[in-house]
Amino acid sequence: MFSRKKFFILLIIFTHINLLAQRSKKDHTITVFVHETFPMRRLLHHTPAKSLLYTEQGLCLAKNLPNHYHFYKIAQGCIKLNSHDYGWDRFYIFGWKSEKILNSSRKNAAKDLVTALAQVVDSYYIQHGVHPSIRLIGFSHGGNVVLHTANYLPLVHNTIPIDVQAWIFGTPIQQANHDCVNQGKFTQCYSFYSEKDWIQRIDPQGLCNKKIRKDHFWSDRTFDKDASCIQVKFTVNDKSISHIYYRSVFKYFPIIEQITQSQSDGLQSGMIAVDVKI
Repeated sequence: MFSRKKFFILLIIFTHINLLAQRSKKDHTITVFVHETFPMRRLLHHTPAKSLLYTEQGLCLAKNLPNHYHFYKIAQGCIKLNSHDYGWDRFYIFGWKSEKILNSSRKNAAKDLVTALAQVVDSYYIQHGVHPSIRLIGFSHGGNVVLHTANYLPLVHNTIPIDVQAWIFGTPIQQANHDCVNQGKFTQCYSFYSEKDWIQRIDPQGLCNKKIRKDHFWSDRTFDKDASCIQVKFTVNDKSISHIYYRSVFKYFPIIEQITQSQSDGLQSGMIAVDVKI
């Protein structure tokens, strides 16, 4: 005879299975945007330019910023375009001491970023019972912070390695961390460059390293052709863009992501071209 007790047991099992199914359908990717270099960063915080560059030091949820701030608007744009893969509780901005121009400063920032991510992953697992993946987006020298995280990965939680994707835009490619893409620490790495972006190349890395002064005095636009990275010649509306123009396209990142993944078609390395219509 089918008892009431058995009925409630079956109901509990069914509910649990249903919750697991819903959990598996939800995207569990944490997005982190890493900003560019800001000379005189702290001084600019006391000027009208504050809304264009301010975020807290370390990891900060974008939703905690005033809604007219630049980094809030980036998150807002991404969430509007794809609310399944992006969410206010999963979109962070990483603030770092970007006024310090040495490579060692960017490496230290990367260490701080990975340490903070470990705490976020742990909190996310406690709340959702799922190990999230990480999507790092770095602009300009923020991309070098992202690259340096390879020195402190893998990120492991409860013996489970966390997947980390790296997306870097207009990043000065430097010999000091060029091989970070070859360490196998990123599940995927995408590097975007524009032929019109002259700022990407003006960092004189050869001043600090005599060994590379002849061939790589200025920063490079691309990695070596055989680097473990998908290198993307990037255009908007069929035109190369300037360095500063990147700031206006990050709110369209889900579109850029979708087109890039379609164009790369599962590749782990190689050179492709991506044009975005906005």
